[in-house]
Amino acid sequence: MSVIPPELPDVGATSQRLRQNPAFDPLKAGFGTEEYFVWSRFDGATSLKDLILMTGLAVERAIAIVRALRAAGAILLPGEAAPPAALSAGARPTSPPPTSARPSAGAAATRVTQPMPVAAPPAASRTRTTAPMPAAAAPPIPSADGLAVGTAPVATETLPVPTLEQPTAAERAAMAEPGDLSLDEKARVLAGLRLVAAGDPWALVGVAAGAEKRAIKRAFFERSKLYHPDRFYGRQLGAWQGRLHAVFEAISAAHGQLVENRAARASSAPVDAPPSEPQSPAEYAAELFERACQAEVSGDLAAAGRLFAAAVKLDPSPRYLRRAAHCALAAGEPRTALAYANKVAAAEPTDPSTARILARALRAVDRADDAEEVLVMALAMKNENDTLAAELASDLASVRAALRR
Repeated sequence: MSVIPPELPDVGATSQRLRQNPAFDPLKAGFGTEEYFVWSRFDGATSLKDLILMTGLAVERAIAIVRALRAAGAILLPGEAAPPAALSAGARPTSPPPTSARPSAGAAATRVTQPMPVAAPPAASRTRTTAPMPAAAAPPIPSADGLAVGTAPVATETLPVPTLEQPTAAERAAMAEPGDLSLDEKARVLAGLRLVAAGDPWALVGVAAGAEKRAIKRAFFERSKLYHPDRFYGRQLGAWQGRLHAVFEAISAAHGQLVENRAARASSAPVDAPPSEPQSPAEYAAELFERACQAEVSGDLAAAGRLFAAAVKLDPSPRYLRRAAHCALAAGEPRTALAYANKVAAAEPTDPSTARILARALRAVDRADDAEEVLVMALAMKNENDTLAAELASDLASVRAALRR
């Protein structure tokens, strides 16, 4: 399927303009990079058909992600009230209608719609989202120095973020810098940077050394949402934006390290024992690419560009190069975008969507003649996607109009 159908199962017409469910938490859902990227594009103003094309993913893959997001409760139809956040497939059978005695069609319909008005899950979700906010009021705990590598205290519960005890001169100067953050929020960011500098993944995630996978994931969810860029969307952060990203990325990397290596770590091994299996270049490239995508969807194009560059240096796969070119164009770096586009076009010379990226990059560096040639060739390529063909033709008309001026 390369043509977007007029309707999608479980979703409806692709002409609809869907929006995000504000009660849905993508961190708790465990979204992958592609799922988070697609979910972030639902703004209530873009039609589903246009959104699928905008993602740059294969049509089949994009449709599968949209259906999964809808099933998880992550997106809402026009006029639809926000339902409880993401009932899992395994949870739905536990909430049947209380009086359904016969498997009639009416009862089946009630089964599907009954969970929607439940009020308890959103209340719990809101409580868990706001619970970590009064971190500054938590009982006193050791300073960041007390959480250095190998010295995280042994406990079974999630650890709070350390307080900013005895701030240095540099930290006091940073507290005075402008930014739309409260003093408590600034102190929390600086405390997070202390953990980053200490380099202990257990302390970064907020668990005791040797914790189980379930505890690690629960702690990661609680800790990361304190620093997640979306939490501060719309605020004027100044230099604090970079500090937030540094802490969030370090927490994400620490979580991945602990989850991947927990099985290889014996309970009696030192906390600071090195991983038994070093990360391969391809695995590291995949990690960098995921972090780059997170930075891009958060609006930090500069950080995303640096991470994309590092990822494609290790693994110049077409998928990485294509996304890097899109990011470079959005960041106003056309020459970098052209370098990426040339590489991916060499790897996929018969892909019309790749040719379109190359043409955009060529036009951005004022090479409209070359862009015209690339678009003409792209229209001659085998292509079953009528929408893409129309967009290529529109791009070609725009380039030719620019050449006539």
